[in-house]
Amino acid sequence: MASAQTTDAEPLKSAYFEVVAKSRLPEGEELAEHVLKLTKVGRPFYKDTADLFATFIVASELKSHRLFFRTYPNSFSTDDAVRTLERLKFSQSMRTTNPDDPSSVITTTTNFVFSMTRHVAMELCQHFMDARYIRNALDPSLSFFKDKSLHCLTPKGLHVLESFIEKTGIDADHLQPVLESEIICPNLFYVERESAEDNIIFPYSSIIALFRWFVGKQPNYSSKDCLEPPLLQHKQSKGIGLQEVIDRSGLLSRKAVQRQYCFDAVDALEWLCNFTSVSGREEAAQVAAHFERLGLIAFVGNPEKYNNQAIVFTVHGSPDDQGCDLIGRTQGEFWCANKVYYQVTDKGRWVAGWDFNPALKSLCERESEEIDEKAGRVPRERVTPTHRLHYILREQSYRSLFRAFLHENYCEEHILYWLDVDAINRKFNVTSSAISGATTNHSSAYDTQVRQDRKKHHQALLKKAVHIYKSYLHPNSQFELNTDYTLRNELFRFIDTVSLSTNREKVSGSGADLEDRTARIMNCNGEQLQNLMTQFNKIQGHTFRVMLMDSLPKFVQTEKFIALQQQLGDMNIKIAGADSALLPGNSGAFISHSYLVN
Repeated sequence: MASAQTTDAEPLKSAYFEVVAKSRLPEGEELAEHVLKLTKVGRPFYKDTADLFATFIVASELKSHRLFFRTYPNSFSTDDAVRTLERLKFSQSMRTTNPDDPSSVITTTTNFVFSMTRHVAMELCQHFMDARYIRNALDPSLSFFKDKSLHCLTPKGLHVLESFIEKTGIDADHLQPVLESEIICPNLFYVERESAEDNIIFPYSSIIALFRWFVGKQPNYSSKDCLEPPLLQHKQSKGIGLQEVIDRSGLLSRKAVQRQYCFDAVDALEWLCNFTSVSGREEAAQVAAHFERLGLIAFVGNPEKYNNQAIVFTVHGSPDDQGCDLIGRTQGEFWCANKVYYQVTDKGRWVAGWDFNPALKSLCERESEEIDEKAGRVPRERVTPTHRLHYILREQSYRSLFRAFLHENYCEEHILYWLDVDAINRKFNVTSSAISGATTNHSSAYDTQVRQDRKKHHQALLKKAVHIYKSYLHPNSQFELNTDYTLRNELFRFIDTVSLSTNREKVSGSGADLEDRTARIMNCNGEQLQNLMTQFNKIQGHTFRVMLMDSLPKFVQTEKFIALQQQLGDMNIKIAGADSALLPGNSGAFISHSYLVN
């Protein structure tokens, strides 16, 4: 028996990146150099790893490679990856309101130059592989980043890349064919981490939420049929694959017991790596050990049989930790070896919502109430309608059902407008660009690329603003919004103050007002665009209140909503509570639903 081991990768002792902050300061440009922050085991922090990976992919050229009479689309070679990472450049422009003049905008551009040796670039790619962002295209079973080979993105890596594009507003048009043709992991569970050491935090509520995510809404028994990759990915995303196992640990008494709801230990670690934000198998084993500590899973058979070959991951919790005094367990173990199986226990099946057990119900409800009281959390019944509506608008399943409900009640334009304004708000504040230093060696060429990306981003925002105006706010538009008269007139007056291009010909006729205001919006500079966004946001707030007061009370009483709530076990809303812990950007565990707004 071996104890839990750390990853094999060496610490990135020589890795560093320079941060060049270019802002309009009297002293000139600032130059700062920072060492890449690492954990105690030599791994970059999760957020840094994810951002570095996404920046690296945006700056790379994914193309088809032919090797051994086979074509590998959307792949990259080891040498290509190393050349890109050795001199990777990333630029980010942030728009903020001028504190001295709220009507004006300050744009601060920061240029990041990541500099590393070939050895460090190879180690960084190994971390990408450990986190399941990339895999070997020639042999997907390989667990190490091989030299002189081909690699491609995993569904999890594509999810992280897609989220990064949406968050930063980076120009990634060249990646759209990849995102449209490859399989993307639609959902990812993000675990809570410490800010100082980047270790995973395991509060009781997060463990329960993650366990429900792990086992799925229904038992997901493995299929013997050979499924196509899209169908296989969809089936795997529903939860860990289960099977029936013959337990021969009682062979001396001539009894062999058939165990249901079992899963392979190695498969469990792979599943957690592929569908959660853990950075590798070691963190995945910590999660599984906490499942065992809380009595949600149990070892099948006799552990002594695997003493000489299993790696045992052990987690500890003091009696004062949340849940330990109630569960009666301060230590959990997870054994990892071939043909080691675990079973979902009676308590685990009840927590997952598979079975109904009155005795377990009273125990788990008492545990949850006492833990919530100790932690000072807001009781679930205090979740306000505002929190509930925000969650419905963020969570894909509820949002789709809510949109269908509004369509049936002839007010679909409310949610469409809210979503479009929410999308443009996310893209407005940040403009980013990434490029490989291997292809651009001169700073002037790089600065030109950054300016072009910024201009392109601004034009895309203006086109989106025109779409919002033409679709919802112009009189007699396709989805004309029934909004406050004062807010609408205030918007019209602002647009009319924007000057037109001097070489534009005057338009007359029935569509003159629409053409005129469309041209004025397209002629907005940065400050005017920010003011236009302010007008959009005021109308969005009014639209939210209308949905909150008129539509939400009726929607939550519908049979379809109640059925969906029962299907999902209402897990997400219970865990989110009043602190919106499931929403990206907060410190708690949350589930991210990946989508791009065109």
